[in-house]
Amino acid sequence: MDALENLVTTAEPAFACDRKGSIVAWNESAERLLGYPASDVIGRHCYEVLDGMDVFGNRFCDDRCAIRNMINRSEPVRHFQLSYRTASSQRADVSVSVFVVFGITRPEYNVVHVLEPLGSQKYETMSGVPGGSAHINSPGAPAQANSSPAELTVRETEVLRMLAGGSTTTEVASRLCISEATVRNHIRNILTKLGVHSRLEAVCCAIDRHLI
Repeated sequence: MDALENLVTTAEPAFACDRKGSIVAWNESAERLLGYPASDVIGRHCYEVLDGMDVFGNRFCDDRCAIRNMINRSEPVRHFQLSYRTASSQRADVSVSVFVVFGITRPEYNVVHVLEPLGSQKYETMSGVPGGSAHINSPGAPAQANSSPAELTVRETEVLRMLAGGSTTTEVASRLCISEATVRNHIRNILTKLGVHSRLEAVCCAIDRHLI
């Protein structure tokens, strides 16, 4: 499983686009939230499918994507709120966090969008601290405060690898023969050491730093 597959194999709704805005990955949770099966959206431009609008109803998503422009300028991107068009032509309000996954040769990259439904019960969440921000690790970008994390233990690394593979807390507990409370403690320690706010950010950070 490569880095992109790791990042979209998550209980939270997530999809990924390439540097031209074409959707290249779409997980089952995104399908449940927005109604589009992966077969209907892969290869299409994200702005054509989702018609993202800001909180005031202004068009946010188009072929001149603000997010891609920020990546190209090596600027950090923090989470934001959008309204996406669903398959039933209704609107879904979501909080969006984005992460960049660079290819073997830059400047090729994919942008992973992780969605948190607003005003509704989340799916099995991978979030640690609600409202946390996410940064894109762009070429030439200045180091962030979490650039020197404390060293992970062998067990914490093992848990993180399982999270990267899409395992839930219950599955990690079962496979490691430990309690779910212990798993949650390990996850809290991982988030603290890496200086991130969610499991997905931890996986992204670990992949970028070759920790797993």
